[in-house]
Amino acid sequence: MLEQYRRLKAEHPGSILLFRMGDFYETFGDDALVASRVLGIALTSRDKKRDPLPLAGVPHHAVEGYLRTLVQHGYSVAIAEQMETAEQAKGLVERQVIEVVTPGTVTRLGLLEANESNYIVAIHEGATRVGVAVAEVSTGEFRVGEVAPDDLSAILMEFPPRELLLPDAAADGRPSVGATPYGAARITRRDPARFDARSGRIALERRFRALSLESHGLRTEHEGFGAAGALLDYLQALKKSDLPQLGELLPLREGTPLVVDEVTLRNLEVFESPGGPEHTLLSLLDRTETAMGARALRALLRSPVCDRALLESRLDRTACFASAAPLRAEMRDRLHRFPDLERALGVLGSGRATPRDLGTLRDALRQIPAIRMTLETRPGDAMKTWRRALPDLGGLTETLESALAAELPLSATQGGIIRQGHDPELDRLRADASDVRSMILALEARERERTGIANLRVIYNRVFGYLIEVTRSQLARVPEDFVRRQTLAGAERFATPELSRMEERIEAASLESHRLEAGHFQRLRERALEAMEPLRAAARVVAELDLSLALGDAAARERWVRPTLTENRTLALKRSRHPMVERSLPPGGFVPNDCSLDPEQEQIWLITGPNMGGKSTFLRQVGLCAFLAQVGSFVPCEVATLGLVDRIFTRVGASDQIARGASTFFVEMRETAVILRQATDRSLVLLDEVGRGTSTYDGLSLAWAVTEALHDGPRARPRTLFATHYHELTDLEESLARVRNRTVRVAEQGGEIVFLHSIAPGRADRSYGIHVAQLAGMPEPVLERAREILARLEVEHPRLNVPGAPAAQPGAHPAPPAPPEPGDPGVTRGERAALLGELAALPLETMTPMDAMTELARLRGKARGGVH
Repeated sequence: MLEQYRRLKAEHPGSILLFRMGDFYETFGDDALVASRVLGIALTSRDKKRDPLPLAGVPHHAVEGYLRTLVQHGYSVAIAEQMETAEQAKGLVERQVIEVVTPGTVTRLGLLEANESNYIVAIHEGATRVGVAVAEVSTGEFRVGEVAPDDLSAILMEFPPRELLLPDAAADGRPSVGATPYGAARITRRDPARFDARSGRIALERRFRALSLESHGLRTEHEGFGAAGALLDYLQALKKSDLPQLGELLPLREGTPLVVDEVTLRNLEVFESPGGPEHTLLSLLDRTETAMGARALRALLRSPVCDRALLESRLDRTACFASAAPLRAEMRDRLHRFPDLERALGVLGSGRATPRDLGTLRDALRQIPAIRMTLETRPGDAMKTWRRALPDLGGLTETLESALAAELPLSATQGGIIRQGHDPELDRLRADASDVRSMILALEARERERTGIANLRVIYNRVFGYLIEVTRSQLARVPEDFVRRQTLAGAERFATPELSRMEERIEAASLESHRLEAGHFQRLRERALEAMEPLRAAARVVAELDLSLALGDAAARERWVRPTLTENRTLALKRSRHPMVERSLPPGGFVPNDCSLDPEQEQIWLITGPNMGGKSTFLRQVGLCAFLAQVGSFVPCEVATLGLVDRIFTRVGASDQIARGASTFFVEMRETAVILRQATDRSLVLLDEVGRGTSTYDGLSLAWAVTEALHDGPRARPRTLFATHYHELTDLEESLARVRNRTVRVAEQGGEIVFLHSIAPGRADRSYGIHVAQLAGMPEPVLERAREILARLEVEHPRLNVPGAPAAQPGAHPAPPAPPEPGDPGVTRGERAALLGELAALPLETMTPMDAMTELARLRGKARGGVH
């Protein structure tokens, strides 16, 4: 047996081997050490005296829970099954590896997150392009394409992989694209020869029965062929099949993508939020009823597009549900508890479908006629399109309904699969077995009467079959024709010739009935496989309906409007709102704001105002409106006109990555540099407090230069919102033609401030930082001291971002401070003279030690280039 184990292990050296032995899956050696540690199971050993071999096992009926844990930890698991029973075997029971499960190739439903897709991505680097193939094995999705190297990270964000398939290092020693792991994805390396483009093209044509791949948008020389061929080869080797669950060959992307990177998704809180999952855009939108719709929604939010025709089609579908409450209620009722048809088909195609999987398919098909009826009774082009796309599956539905029992077993070998009345021969065998069981009950009654043993009973034991059980106190009454078979602590069990004959009849009937049922089950499974394509089409329609229902429901519930999409570059939002912030406030508590950006007239808004006034919220809500419109959703506005955006850039909020060796300021500068290099005339740029992570001089200089670059840069003029505390920047409105000043309004009442959260033309003349500190609970002595220092700074530094600074002269704008003297970084000649004058004027004789320390700290701060 161990030789058999070692042979199978050698065939799958990178996997943990689960070796079936009776009712357990066993692991040996190093695998046992890993399994014991990861799964928290007992570790024992075989042959403890001579050469102890570590051993750890799990019960076969609970294996999926253990498999899930191993896969979640990134392990590959090979499953070796017994191919025959011990009775059938002539010597050692034959075992074979029937499947290898890796993080990216899972099809078992118990190992998958119902609402999340489970992608495996293959990558192959070409001379100038990168070939990419994507598969979701549990749903049958398969995509092929090629991208520029710089776009690879966007693809991996759109299809977040659980597993990356990469070639080993190239022959010249260069590491392949993707040598750095992406997130938590498992990295699987394959021989570079398996990424051969010619072989990949042949494999695609054969697998998808395509005479010409050009009809799929794949030209003759395509870098995606190598990645696709390697991925197909890998999946076929693991699943031991030709992968019938894979559907049609799809392009890598649908339409021209709106590029959003990880930073933008994080800043807009699309999938994650510091406040928790309930504060994300996904949470607000996810009113789906099915797992298929939930996965479709997540895929949609990862892949906004710039294709106007595609977006108008999506908006039409959303509008169907947004404008009709009765339709929403009716469709929600139709989709409620609709099974996960996509993944049921994945299991069916894998060859491991159980009777209950066919039951899931039957339950889904039962609900399709009601969905069709709803589509037929509602007007509109979108309804007609869905109705035409929904295939007629009445024949398969009738077959499964007439054949399958109401309650189905987990295994195809247990019987109880086929409905009574479907097969007369099967009914006869069942009746015969039932009659014999009745005869056994009659025999039990007769033996009680014959022997006088009132508590005599006939029992069934898996090892010994049917036996007569007699307690020890009654053994004296046992007749001579009883044959002892088993002794227990308080009873003994016997067989009789008549009971043995009855048992043989039951076993013969059961074996024959199970054989017939297994045949019926196999034919039903093959019948379902023949209908795989129309079943996939039905699953797509249901997923689209559920997705559109969720978007329409959000639009109606949150009072969103359909955006007007244009090819020009105007962005005009009337009374726009931040959807997640508004949801967290009482009704009517959110203050809406307008936004109008036009690259020809109002390209850049410089927004000033106090902290907590709503600047960052305003930036995010404008970004979310553009994002929502370009996934095909309504938007939180009264009126929205959007010139399509090709990319949303955000530099919003702190993004400290000290754990990765990068400071807040470094990350801020890196993200800003990406914006300046990659923004186009169609981009939307959202900047919040650029330059605040360094000294005031440096920060102001950088913010100033960034604003000028966005306005007058040689490459592009992106639509830009720039929130800042550098009030000096507002003077740029006088010298830069397309810059407009906006401020967050506040009201001051009796020394207290009230945040109005509305955006208005103009500039802020104060920062109200001390007021905000007071609201935050800062101790009063600290606040009073801050007011004293502020009053002094307002006099000493009237032009360095301080409240009360005099306004600039018309037509002029301030330049950053004069450059420092050589050898004296950060301090100019004039500043040095000012510092010496202040130092000489200090009244040291009358100052307290605390006052002296305060003045010393202030002067040192000035010498270093900051204001303290």
